[in-house]
Amino acid sequence: MSRDMVLMTIACPEGEPGLDRAAELLGVPAAEMDKGFGVVVLDPQKGLYAVQVHETAISQRPTADTGGQAVKGPFSNPRIEPFGPTRK
Repeated sequence: MSRDMVLMTIACPEGEPGLDRAAELLGVPAAEMDKGFGVVVLDPQKGLYAVQVHETAISQRPTADTGGQAVKGPFSNPRIEPFGPTRK
């Protein structure tokens, strides 16, 4: 059975975090991070990055977001597929 993933944004002003640091910022185990998705730069000047995490790990975090800028989400990440038949 496949587990659903959600997108989260994190602020890491000290530079691009690895998956372990991103997991620490999110308060989830590193094993719950999508290693294939990795850490995606959104805004390097603001130190904003996106990661994909198992939905259940986010819902089981010990602390909720406090409204700060460090962590935002979860956001959906729907599969983008063609609308209608493809042209040949």
